[in-house]
Amino acid sequence: MRRVGEDIITALRAAADAEHSSRIGEVLSGGGGSAFAFALIVLCLPFLQPISLGPLSTLGGLALAGLGLQLVRGDARPWLPAALSDAALEPAQWRQLAGAAEKILSWAARIVRPRLGHWTEGRRGHRTAGMLIMVAGLLLAIPVAGIPFNNTLPALAIVCAALALLGDDGLMFFFSVFWLVVTVGYFIALYQVFVAMAKTAWALITDWEGVLLAIEVAWRFLGLWPWA
Repeated sequence: MRRVGEDIITALRAAADAEHSSRIGEVLSGGGGSAFAFALIVLCLPFLQPISLGPLSTLGGLALAGLGLQLVRGDARPWLPAALSDAALEPAQWRQLAGAAEKILSWAARIVRPRLGHWTEGRRGHRTAGMLIMVAGLLLAIPVAGIPFNNTLPALAIVCAALALLGDDGLMFFFSVFWLVVTVGYFIALYQVFVAMAKTAWALITDWEGVLLAIEVAWRFLGLWPWA
């Protein structure tokens, strides 16, 4: 039985065992279909914690949405900027990456298994994953600082879509949709809270005489009014 992410692990081990440095673009080219999923999971790791990362969330979300677009277009491997694609790492560095990849993919193997394969096979699977990742990446990129879980929820949607590709597990697409729905609902609730707070603040500003009267009444009741 084929291991989850076996092709990307093989490519990373080959780079680790090489006698010379290997370029990132070349190694990803040898990673086959797992290269996209592995790159997506690694890029999502910083966003799985509940604290918003501010501008980094916007940049990361746009980068992830770009990877989703590449999947929709049917690209064979992730496109990287030339400066990153041509960067070379030493075998020792590739060994570290291979070790980290094995841990991540070993965890993934305990979660996914081939299910609902008609959702993940061929172009249909890549297009479905790409659309889910694009939407989640754009939601992740919304610049809302200081709000908990606004990064975590769309990142979970992306991880589930990536796991679907890794393990030919169509059920993970439905989990991805679930997290997208939760994300949209969460943002709608936040919007409604912000609107209510803004309306309350505006009402206080426009009715400042009433606010002052209420303060005076409260102070008189507490015996703190200095002009009594």
